Amino acid sequence: MSGTRLFSRRLLATLLMGLGCSPPRPVEGVWRPGPGEDPDHIPGPMQNFGPFDTYPDALKAACPLILSKPNAAVGYLQASSPELARRAATEYCAWLYYTPEHQYEMSMLTDLSRPEDLVTGNKSCRLPPFVSDSRYAPGDLRYIFALHNHPFGTILSPEDTQFIENMASLHEWSIKLQDDREILLSIVAFFSRSKDPAAPSCDGFYQYVPATRSMTLWTQNQGHWQRELIDPEVWDKPKHRRIDKR
Repeated sequence: MSGTRLFSRRLLATLLMGLGCSPPRPVEGVWRPGPGEDPDHIPGPMQNFGPFDTYPDALKAACPLILSKPNAAVGYLQASSPELARRAATEYCAWLYYTPEHQYEMSMLTDLSRPEDLVTGNKSCRLPPFVSDSRYAPGDLRYIFALHNHPFGTILSPEDTQFIENMASLHEWSIKLQDDREILLSIVAFFSRSKDPAAPSCDGFYQYVPATRSMTLWTQNQGHWQRELIDPEVWDKPKHRRIDKR
């Protein structure tokens, strides 16, 4: 048996081990609420991450961290084993938030999916609406980005855009920074185009901003980020309900 075939069989066996009926294995940095824990509050901050002085630096660090988690990027399996890729794909999500120290932190990740995913076969990640950071009072945190990965590198879904629109009714549309600049609440989906399962690369992310109803594709090329505004005719079907901030 060639080395490539042996590697492929070992990879398939590893992926299949996580698809049985046994409880999911613990993953470093991934939170799953236990008995008595509030499922609406995800703990923060993520250990060994930040804090960061700028949100671009925080995003650059969050992308490879999230994509390094098991089965966070499975595009490499689509051609050879599409059914296995669909079953193995896992979404992880977290909040990137702004603290009273004018720094950016990330909550722990969670990989909890919606109950209906068992029926539809879709993949999702249920991000709690609030972060619990014991260093600060709940009202002192400012929510910036709802972060997650798309295992197949696909565009943001209607469920993604609806989620962050719903969050815009709980959190501020925008926050003002120390230097009077503003950041708009948005949702981000990181993706990797790597063909090497052991080395997923951070190749870009999709971003949707409820306040402007705009979707952007950011791609990384040799360390430089390029921005492409996506036409609403591509993603906004059917038309979403426009929301008003209360």
